[in-house]
Amino acid sequence: MASPESALQDLLLQKTRTRFPAVSLAIGKGSQIIWHEAAGYADVENGTRNTPETLFGIGSITKVFIAVLALQLNEEGLLPLDTPVSRWLDEKLLSRIAHADTVTPRQLLSHYAAIPSWEDDPGWISDARGKHLNPERRWMPHETLDYIRGKKALSLPGENFHYSNTHFTLLGLLIEKITQNSLEAELSKRILAPLSLKNTCMAGASPAKSGNLAGKYHRLDAAFIQNAGFSPHFHPAPYDLINVSASSLAVEWAAGGIVSTAQDIMTFILALKNAQLLNLQSMKAMQRWLPAESGEMGLSLFRIETDYGPALGHGGNVLGFSACVWWYQHSDCAVAILTNAGSMHADPQADCASRFFRESEAGKLAQEIASRYAGDSDPVSIHRGENHEPYS
Repeated sequence: MASPESALQDLLLQKTRTRFPAVSLAIGKGSQIIWHEAAGYADVENGTRNTPETLFGIGSITKVFIAVLALQLNEEGLLPLDTPVSRWLDEKLLSRIAHADTVTPRQLLSHYAAIPSWEDDPGWISDARGKHLNPERRWMPHETLDYIRGKKALSLPGENFHYSNTHFTLLGLLIEKITQNSLEAELSKRILAPLSLKNTCMAGASPAKSGNLAGKYHRLDAAFIQNAGFSPHFHPAPYDLINVSASSLAVEWAAGGIVSTAQDIMTFILALKNAQLLNLQSMKAMQRWLPAESGEMGLSLFRIETDYGPALGHGGNVLGFSACVWWYQHSDCAVAILTNAGSMHADPQADCASRFFRESEAGKLAQEIASRYAGDSDPVSIHRGENHEPYS
């Protein structure tokens, strides 16, 4: 019988032969990364192999980083979670944004602020991810807010869960206002440098790191054409995908603009669950669960039920990338999956990292691998498999 390590390697190779250009996966337990694999091709057309240093967009996993920054500021007495954000953000910035004068950081972090998401606006989808995409445009963080000004609130603040990227744009602007520093600088000072996350940054913030960014590919189907349209800057690629590498993740900013590796994301999530980034009071606040669309929501953390008990984490899906990271509470096993195939605005059943996590044996095999790991004193098992020939 094949070992779980070999079985997981075979699963990743099978997926990168048929559905994903590249997949990077890391498994952690305790405070250690115990296994990782980089399979497939970062750039299919040029035959560039995926390596452990290849960067992927992590999409909305970015929100967990932003939540940590906000909670650190709360610990320092600089950002009370239940004070309206209008105390800090000026009236012009918040003009004609539903509930902007009353919503609090806690409501933004939990997606209970009921402010419409710019990601759902047809104009933004076309401009940032579709037929009107302009590769030369350099988006300013506040520009996404213009797409939701004047739109009706989704409910009363605190009443219902409404996932919204707008919430995290406002949090990013709030962090900059309070610290009088750029979001990128605060991210580096408070998280990246302390954890030595050398392969993580905001998209576009580090040209040197961006040189390792994987090519961006996206599911092309009737739903994507209807919702986003086809940009002349996109071109066909294998796996029923389009190459969208001309696009920029910088438009996502605090809602989804971080690029990273599976190992760096695993290092981050292990540090978070081990209370290396936040004090115990903040950790408890982060895990006060409220009803959400699928599972429960804390402060930028989802809690879902799995075959192996509850798991805490977040998924991500942007133009050209999808990702997820989950920590199984009962077994203390964490799994991070990054791919360079996005499915946002495509059919809801289109392949992405989160669907791979839900519907494959990746979680089961990760549990088996983690069960063989006795503790932090054991040597770390790093696995690097062979890549197949480029899909054609």
